[in-house]
Amino acid sequence: LTSVQRGPEYAAAMLAFAQRRRSSRVTSLMRGCAPRLSLTLALFGALALLGPAAGAAPLGAAQATAAPLQLIPAYFSPEGSPDPWHEMCEAAPSGSTVILNPDNGPVKKEAKVYAEPVRFCEEHGQRVIGYVYTKYGKRSLATVKKAIANYYSWYPAVEGIFLDEMAEAPSAKVETYYKELTAYVHERGGFVVGNPGDTAATSWQLGAVDQVVTFEGSAATYATYSPAPWVLAARSQQIANIIFAAATTSQMEADCVKAAGENAGSVYVTNLPGKPDPYEALPSYWATETASC
Repeated sequence: LTSVQRGPEYAAAMLAFAQRRRSSRVTSLMRGCAPRLSLTLALFGALALLGPAAGAAPLGAAQATAAPLQLIPAYFSPEGSPDPWHEMCEAAPSGSTVILNPDNGPVKKEAKVYAEPVRFCEEHGQRVIGYVYTKYGKRSLATVKKAIANYYSWYPAVEGIFLDEMAEAPSAKVETYYKELTAYVHERGGFVVGNPGDTAATSWQLGAVDQVVTFEGSAATYATYSPAPWVLAARSQQIANIIFAAATTSQMEADCVKAAGENAGSVYVTNLPGKPDPYEALPSYWATETASC
């Protein structure tokens, strides 16, 4: 729903959010759940009587009570004993998403290395998508499409694309750019995740990709993070949070609870610090995270 449809209170909340946003954005480091039919019908009947504005916000809050799935930046090679990709996908809840990133995008010579691990993950109910960076809409559309095409050619089992460095501020040109990329992936039956690394002032990204990473940053920063009204009003499946430098198991569990409570349908928490790379390996508490998060 637009801010006009939601009414002046929503517009005021959005304005207040925009005014209190952090002065410095989190730099993106990702580059380098069925009620019975009768109950459902009753709910829709009540919402039809109350109107769209009355039903929108509570839906987001209700969806957030479900435990999130995982959105896993798997920026590590499927090599070692035990195989980290096998370990990752054996433990992750079915329906989670794994981000494949051979080297800031697809690499043809690595395709054979990843073929069996990708198949293993998909056999365990995970969706594997390929990493592509967009330079906040400044990387040429043709170049990004070429990278996407290479994933589908060299890694034919991929089921979507992760668009990193997604632009945050909307413009007609920027919105067209991301909608065209998403349509390009959808033509191949794929799912699209966009990562601006921070929360935009408006909900425009929800109309451009299938899921948005509205937070990527440290556990310390996440402790004071407050989602925008449009994030809470969205379908939880459209929202993802990624948190690094959560040093302890208790901190990880607290972050998972916060993510679910703030409408994130997908989450990833790791104890690895922000530098050099928080996604170069699985977190030390991975088995606990997938069981409790």
